[in-house]
Amino acid sequence: MSPAGTGIGAVVYRYDGNVYASDEGRMLTEMGDRTFCLGNVHRGDFEDIFPSEVLLDPLEESFVASAPMCTACAFKRYCGADSVFHHATQGDFVGRKPTSAFCKRNMAIFRRLISLMRSDEEIRHSFLRWINPAC
Repeated sequence: MSPAGTGIGAVVYRYDGNVYASDEGRMLTEMGDRTFCLGNVHRGDFEDIFPSEVLLDPLEESFVASAPMCTACAFKRYCGADSVFHHATQGDFVGRKPTSAFCKRNMAIFRRLISLMRSDEEIRHSFLRWINPAC
């Protein structure tokens, strides 16, 4: 989704009270990277944890409409961002799109779905019903 769903769709609480923007962010901590640790419920409250830059910075940088190369992408309205993935694999929240496995995977999926819709009217109709059950 855009912005990324980290910290919006769900948060993860670890046994020690640490709060993470996602399970993937929690897993990075197990590897020594605390980038996505929002805070700790034993040492802070909601106001300390959720409006922090640890959450807001990756969200701000994950808007597809302002990400380099995404702004001109034909698939941007269907795509999203994964700041945790890009941080873990490329060292920043946005990622370098030409070498991003996230981007390559999504583009391959979108191309395949469009190809299927163009080649088979029944498949196209099924997809359209998924999007809009009134079709």
